[in-house]
Amino acid sequence: MLKQALLIAGALSLTTSAYALELTNPFYGPSKGTVASTTTYEFGTTTAKNNYGRTKDYDNLLTESLSYGLTDSISFDASVDNLWSKLKSVEGTDTDDKNIGWNLGATWNILTGPTKLQVSAAYGQDETEDNHGAYKYVDAGIKLGHTIGIYTPYLSGIVERPLFQSDFGDHHTKYEGKAGVYAYCPRADVAVDTGVRVDYDGTDKIAAYSYDLEVSYFLTNNVAVSAFGSYMLDGKAKYSTDIYGKSAGLRLRAAF
Repeated sequence: MLKQALLIAGALSLTTSAYALELTNPFYGPSKGTVASTTTYEFGTTTAKNNYGRTKDYDNLLTESLSYGLTDSISFDASVDNLWSKLKSVEGTDTDDKNIGWNLGATWNILTGPTKLQVSAAYGQDETEDNHGAYKYVDAGIKLGHTIGIYTPYLSGIVERPLFQSDFGDHHTKYEGKAGVYAYCPRADVAVDTGVRVDYDGTDKIAAYSYDLEVSYFLTNNVAVSAFGSYMLDGKAKYSTDIYGKSAGLRLRAAF
């Protein structure tokens, strides 16, 4: 009887570990009572060109995100960031070093087997100087994928709705969709996440198509470092504006 109980316990532990996702997995969520931290630095440039002239943005973004496992499938999420920006145009250079943003929300991993389904929601604010007051918003996201061996193809989408915004500010809905593939090789302690993303911002009628790539290395089971980049394949906005952009950054993930 004892031997049978030990065998059952061992089988259950193997099943549990098989569904425990690594930190870099797009569907990762901290288990109950666990905290996950993600620190990200990103540098990017965006160029806009039309018949009225040319502008170029230089952005440095630092973000700290924390998630706490309320259960094994539901987490409470919080993040804070600051954007250091510089805009060059025919009128000169404008620098803004205080663009603080934050958000609070929750994530629910509804399906956690080979087929994965995740939903999320959050409320946030960006304290910018050019938006006629703080930019307030709510967003909702959904992610669906299926694991086949070391690969997890997935689709994701996010809708962001501004709240209580001035008619002269940023008050239009934003959309993001992505088709990606995630791969994890435990023998090499390496993970790769890549995909194509489309973004639409109703305020400036911006439609942008980008390619994303992130390569991660696990220092331990609970600590991973990543290098990532994004390249805008095509971008259009109102007033017949062409948009070009690219970014690169580093990310540190940890769970404790």
